[in-house]
Amino acid sequence: YIADYYNHRIKRLTLTGACNGDISSAGNSPHAIAVGPASGGGRIYVGLRARINIFSATSLALISSVSSSNINFPWGMATNASGTKLIIGDYYKNNLREFSIGPGIPNGISYSGMSPHTSYSSSNGYFRRPTDAVYDSSGNIFATDLYNHRLQKFNSSFAYQSKVGSYSSTGFRYPYGMGIDSGNYVWVTDYYNHSVRKYDTSGGAPVQVSA
Repeated sequence: YIADYYNHRIKRLTLTGACNGDISSAGNSPHAIAVGPASGGGRIYVGLRARINIFSATSLALISSVSSSNINFPWGMATNASGTKLIIGDYYKNNLREFSIGPGIPNGISYSGMSPHTSYSSSNGYFRRPTDAVYDSSGNIFATDLYNHRLQKFNSSFAYQSKVGSYSSTGFRYPYGMGIDSGNYVWVTDYYNHSVRKYDTSGGAPVQVSA
């Protein structure tokens, strides 16, 4: 599933790259997208400037559209493994926002909390424009911190745990996007270094860097 920002649509591709679905009315300039597991209703969550649109992952039909003052440009987001939570890297609010999600929740989504800091800062636990966030299998949260050039780790209660990176020629330079695989490895795109970095969830040095 791909959010097509300037064409205001969502594309669904097969694993061989063929298009097999298109949401032509995804909303104005969709940026963030997350696809929940079938156990959570099989839904697509699309982040707009201050709105989340929810679609069926099978029929691609719109399920609900929720405006929220608790978000201001979700750059990246992801669901947890059970499909009960949605974490958002909120670019302009400079923190992480979490929502409860699922078929039994009114409108499919409900605001549930945020990381404690909103100031634009390089201190631990703060952000200078977060661009993405993911959960590991234990519920810990990892988030890219764009202008601090680092990856930060929080526990499920948003308590700061650790960080990797700071601005240098050998560290991150503008980490924009990330994902986590079934082996609990975190993959981070390193924009200015033209590389992808792979980390385990201990938050230490990268186990692999692909230039």
